[in-house]
Amino acid sequence: AARSQLAGRGLVAFVADGSVLPRATGASDRPMDAASAVPFSSPPSLRVTLPVPNAGSLTGMGLPRGVTLIVGGGFHGKSTLLEALQVGVYDKVSGDGREGVVTDRMAVRAEDGRAVTSVDISPFIDHLPFGKRTGAFTTADASGSTSQAASIIEALEGGASALLLDEDTSATNFMIRDARMQALVSADREPIRPFITRVRSLWSERGVSTVLVVGGSGDYFDVADTVLMLHEYSPSDATAAAKDVA
Repeated sequence: AARSQLAGRGLVAFVADGSVLPRATGASDRPMDAASAVPFSSPPSLRVTLPVPNAGSLTGMGLPRGVTLIVGGGFHGKSTLLEALQVGVYDKVSGDGREGVVTDRMAVRAEDGRAVTSVDISPFIDHLPFGKRTGAFTTADASGSTSQAASIIEALEGGASALLLDEDTSATNFMIRDARMQALVSADREPIRPFITRVRSLWSERGVSTVLVVGGSGDYFDVADTVLMLHEYSPSDATAAAKDVA
């Protein structure tokens, strides 16, 4: 019921207050012991209430559609939140801790070595050496950047309304090219158009939102609508601060 309300409320995801997002271990899907876990609590600026049949209502964080960054120090819960969002398309058993996490999503990551068959990755990668084009790209052993480009195109072809990406599982050269690298390797010599140059148009032209965990590239502040900061697993709205830095 909560999931069906996201689009009408202009949200890409919802995380109920009190949710237990961390898992017991990295190899377990069981929730962390309640005595050790930090229950989720929405930043006031993002708090919404959704009516739920037979259960009254749920109050928690509503992530608006558009481009959202999840930032913060290492080990402070960024990827834990994204992983909870990734499985938010599924209903949970009682006691999971993430019963109140719902999303309309598509997770995307680099997958070195995956096969790609006749996928048009030209919006991200084109004009390969010796005049090779990528309108129907095929390979039995994709690189990190080509695999991630193919995964995004496949997600869009499948009707995805949102992309969930984690810097840790993305190809660096697909996500960003800093100013010094652009100065040394000019655009006409680089087949890859980094995701940062496409993320705004995905939203403005196709209505596809992006939720991105980022810890090493502040360039994404320029293209973000919402910036969520995690500190010791507690979220805060850092949008204004990020815009000041940008």
